[in-house]
Amino acid sequence: MERREPAPMIGWIVVAALFIIAGLLFWRSINIVTHVPDSATSSGLAHVGRPAPSIPLVTLAGSTVALGSYSGKPLWVNFFATWCPPCKDELPQIERRYDRLHPSGLVVLGIDQQEEPKIVKPFIARFGLRYPILIDNGKGPNVYFLQALPTSVFIDRQGIVRFIQIGEMTPPMMDKALATIL
Repeated sequence: MERREPAPMIGWIVVAALFIIAGLLFWRSINIVTHVPDSATSSGLAHVGRPAPSIPLVTLAGSTVALGSYSGKPLWVNFFATWCPPCKDELPQIERRYDRLHPSGLVVLGIDQQEEPKIVKPFIARFGLRYPILIDNGKGPNVYFLQALPTSVFIDRQGIVRFIQIGEMTPPMMDKALATIL
C-alpha cells in the first residue's frame, strides 16, 4: 500500500482556525478594555463619567494616603513602573505639563506599581520628577482596569473620571486629555 501525505487543505484549515481563535481573543480583550459593565460603576470601579474610586497608596516615606484626598483639583494619575520603557518615554512630557500647569491647579500623581521605595527613589532622581510619586499596594490594577502600563486617568475638580488612556501618550494626546479636566 502506498502511504499518502495529509492533504495540504488540512494545513490551511488549521491555520485559518488559529487565526479565527486569535481574532476572537483579540476582540474579547478589546471589549474588556472598552466596555465596563454597569455593575462595575456601582461596585467602586473606575468608569469614565463616574466618581473616581479612592484607593490606598503609600508614600515613599511609608505612610498611607488615599487617592481621594487629592479631590477638588484637576488630577492626572499616571500608573507606571520603573521597568516599563513606554513609561520612561512619556515621563519628560508629563513633567513639562506639570511644570507649566501646576501653578494653575493641576495635580499630577505618579503611581508606581508595587515596587520598593529603594527602587523608585533613584528612578525619580534620574528623571528629575518633581510631582508626587506614590506606590500602589495592589488595589489599582483591579479598580482602574490596568491592562497595560502606562495608564493615565484624568479626573476633574468634582472627582469625576473624564478620560482614561491605556498605553503611552503623545504630547497632543496629553493636551487633549488635559483639556477635559482643566
